[in-house]
Amino acid sequence: MHRIVYILLFFALVSCSTGRIASTSGTKPSETIVFGKLSIDSTRPLDNKKILMHFNDRLWGKHSVWLDESGYFYTKLPLGSNFLALIEYRDNIGFYKNLPENYISINLPAADKIYYIGDITIDWTPVNLTDTRRNGGVAGVLAEAEKKGEYLPVSIENSERTINFFHQKFPDNTKEVLTELVRIDE
Repeated sequence: MHRIVYILLFFALVSCSTGRIASTSGTKPSETIVFGKLSIDSTRPLDNKKILMHFNDRLWGKHSVWLDESGYFYTKLPLGSNFLALIEYRDNIGFYKNLPENYISINLPAADKIYYIGDITIDWTPVNLTDTRRNGGVAGVLAEAEKKGEYLPVSIENSERTINFFHQKFPDNTKEVLTELVRIDE
C-alpha cells in the first residue's frame, strides 16, 4: 500500500507546473484569469521563483501559482469567492504560512474578463522552524493543512506598472482587464 501512495505522490510532484498561464485564451466558462504581484517583506533576501501561492485550499494545490522572477503571478481561478490560503517559500528547508480563510479574498464574477487583483505585500520572514512542517508523511501534511492560519501584516496597492507588465506579457489579449483589488478582512 505504501508503494502505491509513494508512486502517486511521485507522479503528482513530477506533473506539477508553475500554475502560470501561457495565454489568455482557453478559459472554461467556470473560470477567469487573475494577475498581480506578490512581495514578501522579509529581513532576509528571498528568491521570488521559490515562492508559491495557494488559493482556496492548502492541501491539494489545485489553484496554486509560482511567482516569476520579478514577483508577478498570472493564473486561472474559479468564478466566485476566492482567497489566499497559503504561502510557501521552498528553499532547502521549505517554509510555509497558512493564512486564515477569507483573510485576503476576492470575488470574481465574470469569465470573459481578466482581473488585476493588486500588488500584495506581506510581512513575513521565513526563518522560524515553526514555519516548517513538523510532521512527516501524508498524515503530517493533512494535520498541517487543518490549522486555522495566522494573520500577517498585509497591504494592497494599485500599480499601473503591474497592469502594463500584463499587457506586455500578453500582447494578443482581447479580454477586458478590470481592476478588482483583493479585500483584507481583519
